Amino acid sequence: MKHGGNRPGAGRPAGSPNADTAAARAALAASVYGHIGTAIEALAYIAAHGTSEAARVSAACAILDRAYGKPMQASVEVSVGEAPQAFDGWHIKRAAAPVPNC
Repeated sequence: MKHGGNRPGAGRPAGSPNADTAAARAALAASVYGHIGTAIEALAYIAAHGTSEAARVSAACAILDRAYGKPMQASVEVSVGEAPQAFDGWHIKRAAAPVPNC
């Protein structure tokens, strides 16, 4: 009998929530709930009056992310015929010798 390693059926199934993590997140959310307004006000102040451009941009991004959600990553759908082809190496053909006109 082997010990350790990957065994069929062992561990939590993929995609199932971790009960401890969910409880910890709920407790954290409950403890900071009363400070949300203060945090947003602090971000707004930094966005308006921050001493560096990086601080102002970071604060503005944080406000927008919380107000509207993070932007989705753009995706482009291309038909199979239009998709770029994978590089499969160089193909060099030798030029044919010119045929003399006689």
